[in-house]
Amino acid sequence: MGAGTGSTGGSGQGYRVEIEQLRTFAGQVRLLLKEFEKDANGNATHGRSGLGKNAFGTFAEATEIHGRYSTMRDALRDVLNQLQSAIDDAQHNAELTATNYEEHDQHVGKKLKLAGDGWSVAQPSATSETAYQANRVPSQRGNATI
Repeated sequence: MGAGTGSTGGSGQGYRVEIEQLRTFAGQVRLLLKEFEKDANGNATHGRSGLGKNAFGTFAEATEIHGRYSTMRDALRDVLNQLQSAIDDAQHNAELTATNYEEHDQHVGKKLKLAGDGWSVAQPSATSETAYQANRVPSQRGNATI
């Protein structure tokens, strides 16, 4: 299923959205997030990687090393938590985008009725008809029926 304007011209020329690919991407990201939460969750990793205050010894340099270790450990936890949040946002946004395109396609499908030829609009709006007539080549005006 796709959405977009195809080759009708304008700013969306050639634009197409493959909704199933968006859903597949969202599923892959969801699996990545699940794997991430299992193996690299910031808070879980932080809890598993702790060392006691005297792990490096009790002298001044050992205390300084432990302080730096703790600072880096906390920073790593924060980075992992931010990464987890970014992955979660990507999955949510991909799902939301796919849903929005599906709803838009359904809405357009209900409103757009084709003529018997299978490609032209059965009942164009007055605005569309006026724009079409204004953009036709002068020799074609009055010769075609919509």
